[in-house]
Amino acid sequence: MSELQRGLDDEPHDDRPVYGDRRRRALRIAVLIALGALVLPLMLSAYGVARSAADRACAVYVDRFDTDAAGFRVTFELFGDGGPGWECSAVSAGGVATPLANLGVLPAAPRPITPQERDT
Repeated sequence: MSELQRGLDDEPHDDRPVYGDRRRRALRIAVLIALGALVLPLMLSAYGVARSAADRACAVYVDRFDTDAAGFRVTFELFGDGGPGWECSAVSAGGVATPLANLGVLPAAPRPITPQERDT
């Protein structure tokens, strides 16, 4: 055994962590920022897709169920009547909003209705 190897074995082993507190904190912050940078674009993309789908579905609902409406309004409600999801409202020419449907969290196209259903 050489003199160098024997010298390394004779040193006491300490149980301290390899990194200091400041370095661990910096690594944790860097990991959180990296995770945020990965998740935030996905959340924004999902919001954009859900918003445009809610706009299209609400336009169909207003066209089919409230022919006198001047427009429509779509809002996301956490505590709405049908639970969390996109709320579709028909807006009259005077600005009065009439709720039509809860479209859900990820809205889909409404099912086709028959002429008999439209008149009821």
